Amino acid sequence: MNVDMKCSSTLCSDSGLTFSLGVRVVAVLLCLSPACLLAQQSVSETTNGDTGSNGLTATPDITDTATTENAATTETDSAPDRSRILYIDPPQQLVEGIDPTFAAIPGADFTENVSAQQRVQVMRNYEGTIASIENNGGAWDRALTEELVALGVLQQQEGAHPEAIETLSRAMHVNRINEGLHTLGQVAMVERMIDSYVALGDWSNVDLYQNYLFYVQQKAYGSDDPRLIPVLHRLGEWNIEAFNLGFGDPLGGRLSTAQLLFNAATRMVGIHFGRNDERYVPYLRSIATSAYLVARHPDYMTELNRPDYASAQEMLRYQLNETRSPEPRGYSAGLNALQEVTDIYREQGDQPYLLAEALANQADWQLIFDRFRAAEELYAEAWQVLNESENGEELIHELFGQVRPIPTFAELPTNLLLGSPDSQERGALHYDYADVRFDVNQNGAPRNVEVLTEETEDNARQLSRLRREVLRSLFRPLIVDGKIESSESHVFRYRYWY
Repeated sequence: MNVDMKCSSTLCSDSGLTFSLGVRVVAVLLCLSPACLLAQQSVSETTNGDTGSNGLTATPDITDTATTENAATTETDSAPDRSRILYIDPPQQLVEGIDPTFAAIPGADFTENVSAQQRVQVMRNYEGTIASIENNGGAWDRALTEELVALGVLQQQEGAHPEAIETLSRAMHVNRINEGLHTLGQVAMVERMIDSYVALGDWSNVDLYQNYLFYVQQKAYGSDDPRLIPVLHRLGEWNIEAFNLGFGDPLGGRLSTAQLLFNAATRMVGIHFGRNDERYVPYLRSIATSAYLVARHPDYMTELNRPDYASAQEMLRYQLNETRSPEPRGYSAGLNALQEVTDIYREQGDQPYLLAEALANQADWQLIFDRFRAAEELYAEAWQVLNESENGEELIHELFGQVRPIPTFAELPTNLLLGSPDSQERGALHYDYADVRFDVNQNGAPRNVEVLTEETEDNARQLSRLRREVLRSLFRPLIVDGKIESSESHVFRYRYWY
């Protein structure tokens, strides 16, 4: 009998479980219920007694079986398609003597400074310990949990992510059998599983388990417990990431959900810890990031009028105790969040650089939305705050001495195929670099864009597309003596994916 079929039988039904984020977390709960696990264990033992390569009894695979197939296909792909660009990472300015640093490449392995031979030996030791525990205490002995987690971590370090997922999944099963369905002990295991799904580019299961983490912890803590705050923010960040991957239906729902979660997390920090808590300002900037994406992609917001989705968002709003409308906001939500950051630093009165930075972020926001006069006034105020400070000249150079991509707080990749299935296959992509020189006018727009990287037959179309994207971007202009100035010959390095 097929194990996956068994998981969908009436033995595993739990019709009382619902989840308002529009994902089927119930699928995880069905496959992890004790009755289902024991039935699957019985099926595994009576049909073929199969064991995994690590000596473990075969466990039901609750993952997307296409994951490993897709990974294998990726490895055998022919030469990469250099006719287009899928992503462009935020650029880094070239400064003489300093190598620009880009964000870590998604899907990078977990290898630590330990030799492969050592890890293999340690894994064999864990496998022997696991086999011994099974022989003495059975397949669901609680002592298995720690050993399985340790083995799963080692498998991750080896880059054996499908095997790590299987091992960690079994650790979670054992934990739930012994501790209960909603035990918090499974959280660290699920987080590790998510790491492996990210490495495999299996966004469907990343999404499923991110939402499952929220479900379990909300079940344990309740909606108003401050321990839920980082859980809310993490899920909001995942929804922003999923939007940039083009993963979601409707895609605009990712931004709506993210903004609801960021608002709830920020409100709870304010209630429980006050506005001076170290998380409050970053969370406000997360709200502004979601607002920037809402304003930048208005076409995706029309999808949210679907009755089924509107109802789900209302349920989420109720679940989060949010009084605001679930409809995502753009310009006004970002402006309000950035204004509150400025107000916080004004009240504190002892951090002039942070106040000036907050004012500059507000000015950038106005510039993005073509409100030049408002931007001009805010830049001038930010400059004046620094000019009146100790080491003012140095601080002014740090904040305004070079042009910067804006908004500075939303360092997000640009997805040129947003909504296309191709945009989700980041693990299969290749990347390259290009250096670009340009001027920046008073409105923050690049002009006289010149690609410095040598053009070849292979990269010609890509460099042409990159140049067009640079022309569409915006930068914070130089501020000299409190006034916006045009400037010339800025060189930035871009990393692009294809």
